[in-house]
Amino acid sequence: MRSKLVKVFIASSAELDQDKTMFDVYFSDKNKLYRKRDIEFDHRTWKDFCSSLNDGRLQDRYNAYIRECDLVIFLFHTRLGKYTREELEVALAAFREDKERPQIFIYFKEEGIEDEALTNFKQYCEHTLGHFCDVYTTPEDWRVKFDRQLAILEQEGVIRVPSTEEKMLYRLKFTLSYVVAPLIVMWLAFKAFFYFTPVTTTVCLSDQTASALPFEGADITLTYSDKSETCHVEQLTDEAIFKEIHSRYLGTPVQLSVTAKGYEPVDTVMELEKRLVVNIRRDKSFSVVFGTVKDEANRPLSGVTIQVLDLQTVSDEMGNFRLSVPLDKQQVQQRVQAFKKGYELWDFTGPVSDKIPWKIILRK
Repeated sequence: MRSKLVKVFIASSAELDQDKTMFDVYFSDKNKLYRKRDIEFDHRTWKDFCSSLNDGRLQDRYNAYIRECDLVIFLFHTRLGKYTREELEVALAAFREDKERPQIFIYFKEEGIEDEALTNFKQYCEHTLGHFCDVYTTPEDWRVKFDRQLAILEQEGVIRVPSTEEKMLYRLKFTLSYVVAPLIVMWLAFKAFFYFTPVTTTVCLSDQTASALPFEGADITLTYSDKSETCHVEQLTDEAIFKEIHSRYLGTPVQLSVTAKGYEPVDTVMELEKRLVVNIRRDKSFSVVFGTVKDEANRPLSGVTIQVLDLQTVSDEMGNFRLSVPLDKQQVQQRVQAFKKGYELWDFTGPVSDKIPWKIILRK
């Protein structure tokens, strides 16, 4: 189809005026369906034209519209309309010239032909034009049959829904013609000016697990192209500054890695900007106190209470214990107490590690 507006002309004798009203409902429904696909049907009958006097015949106005149509539908019942054959000849001539439109459909209402002229016309269509006219009984019957024809027209590309690529191409052409072209020279000049200007990137750390644990410095490594540079920061609020980076790398993926004691290692890819923020999180190195409790004879002791701050746990039959410490109570060193009736209190402050167990010996 050459346009998203599908022009339709309905031709029939006056006896089928009542049947013509079904087209208003039919094409109204179709527009609701097809409008979302950029297709709209504009259907007309002779009643939709101005009947004012002019130099030509009123029929000439109908004929002119038929030549512009994509679809022309003829309805017949018992009699042949005065100008219907002329309208068919006009539509047929337009189709032969265009090779594609208008598509012509001829329907007879099934109740018998009374007019000899209509009989001759039907024979003309079938024998001379080689077109076997379709028959309908009710408006609903016609609707079903024409739905099938619309589906065929769409499959054959006569009624064609613009593809996504075509819509994008249209928008692209519009943008190139009226927006982009005037800006291209300015953009190229801007790029040429700044292309060889080196940039500086600042990398900041953001602790996503606020705690009382001290920050003991971090190494931040920026890798791009075949270059790699590492900066050390002492404080969490310090910034790592990477200078003399070629501007062509702005907006391109770079690798950032962060290593810091007490934090999970970071190895990520980000688009290079003049300021980057890397999120870091505490690891579990200070989150657990674990180990074994034994007596002086090196025998495991069960039922020993282990206390860290206000947290407690009890050793099992093998003398093993494990105490989880929430983030807000984690410290680099913890005071650990172990006690059991009949044994001396064990009290010691030492470094916390999730890899090195505590070895506690209780004396009687």
